[in-house]
Amino acid sequence: MQNNTFSRLFVGQNIIALQRVDSTNNFLRKELSKSKPIPEGTVIMAEDQFAGRGQHNNTWTSEPGKNLTFSFVLYPVFLPASQQFLLNIAVSIAINDALTQIIGSACKIKWPNDVFYQDSKIGGVLIENTVAGNHLKSSIVGIGINVNQVEFADSIQNITSLKNITGNSFNIRDLMTGILEAIDHRYSELKEARNENHYGLYTGNLYRFNELHKFVIKGAVQNGRITGIDETGHLVLDIDGNQYHFGLKEIRYIL
Repeated sequence: MQNNTFSRLFVGQNIIALQRVDSTNNFLRKELSKSKPIPEGTVIMAEDQFAGRGQHNNTWTSEPGKNLTFSFVLYPVFLPASQQFLLNIAVSIAINDALTQIIGSACKIKWPNDVFYQDSKIGGVLIENTVAGNHLKSSIVGIGINVNQVEFADSIQNITSLKNITGNSFNIRDLMTGILEAIDHRYSELKEARNENHYGLYTGNLYRFNELHKFVIKGAVQNGRITGIDETGHLVLDIDGNQYHFGLKEIRYIL
């Protein structure tokens, strides 16, 4: 285990680097359960994460040493539980801020918080919140980005990496620092109620925003057009001129 600090950051001031761990989210959750408090913004970074998790308890597989896998803790007690998706928005647009500098405007946010390049996934976010009363108590934010891995299992479709896209290899630590700087900026905006442009940045960078595509809804294939998200983070689709709101388990993209 190795500790490093980046004094210019709030998120990422304290970084704990692990050689191998099942899941950085799991590791951080166990640390939070101990009596000693963990400073806000502490990052757990893993060279080899062998049982990473995504949405719906999907697994996130990563070739050791080739990709970026890390988690960090926040204490967004200023956020009502009913507005917790605002944190999701801030983190998602921050990652998009950082990666568009590398791969351009084809980098998109696939609702709710996957990272896509054209029609292929390059990363994802898993945010696990703890609520106390009507407000958030703590949030563990896990991020995985495919960086230098160029080959993936045949069973995994529509996946790519920064190296596959650009042809270049990347320094994992430098990339993480850039993403943490962007998150630090967007989280500070949220905390200080300067996030009035976050919704527009999120929806404007949504994968397939305002484009007619097929979706699986309640087991049936329907054509729809993404028009935004609502205040609870549900995806809003225009289907035949009518607006419908969908939760994470209610709709599936057809790629």
